Amino acid sequence: MRPRAILFDMDDTLLDWFSAVHTGWEVVCAEFAPGLGADPVSLREKIEREGALFWRDEAAAAPYRTRPLDSRREIVRLALLAEGLDDAPADEIARRSFEEMTSRIAPFDDSLETLEALRAEGYRLGLVTNGSTEMQREKIERWDLARHFDAIVIEGEFGRGKPDPAVFAHALAGVGAAAEEAWMVGDNLYADIGGARAAGIHSVWIHRERLQFPVEAPPAHPHRRIGHLAELRAALGVG
Repeated sequence: MRPRAILFDMDDTLLDWFSAVHTGWEVVCAEFAPGLGADPVSLREKIEREGALFWRDEAAAAPYRTRPLDSRREIVRLALLAEGLDDAPADEIARRSFEEMTSRIAPFDDSLETLEALRAEGYRLGLVTNGSTEMQREKIERWDLARHFDAIVIEGEFGRGKPDPAVFAHALAGVGAAAEEAWMVGDNLYADIGGARAAGIHSVWIHRERLQFPVEAPPAHPHRRIGHLAELRAALGVG
């Protein structure tokens, strides 16, 4: 059944967050490593490894989703200590990496055209994103995303984040659709797919040919898997 409304995650679904994060760390590690007596590549790899470990337990790390600088500071501190380095520069490295990362975030090539095409076909659209109000609103305003959506739910504003069922209920109310009339598109199996399924929403996992579906104990099983948004448009019969 074709849905009446479609909810979208933002980071790594509509905006290329992963590439911005990776490049941001690369630039900042090249900037700071010489003064620390460290190898830039080794430092970046250690930071990315510590970051993956930090966010692995998504439920435990949830309080940090609305505190981006605090989470970065802790990840950098852990990485510096793991490399046997002084952790005093952690604050400055975290701040610089945040600046570099946010300046590089941009929509995927298919994002804006997909939103415009869906709006033209009369779909009700919602944006449902975890994270801090300031950080997420800055991205929404920079890329003029609000004009595409009938409802925007940000964790920092609403007070709860995905996969909390209340988040999806609030988004559905905003787009004027029942759960069985909506699809949720997102890259995070735990927050987007698990949350949508628990709310009774048809779940669409977008992997962008970067993510691998976990063979053992996935957080949730999506109803549909897509690599890019062209596959979503094809499923809906939207050119």
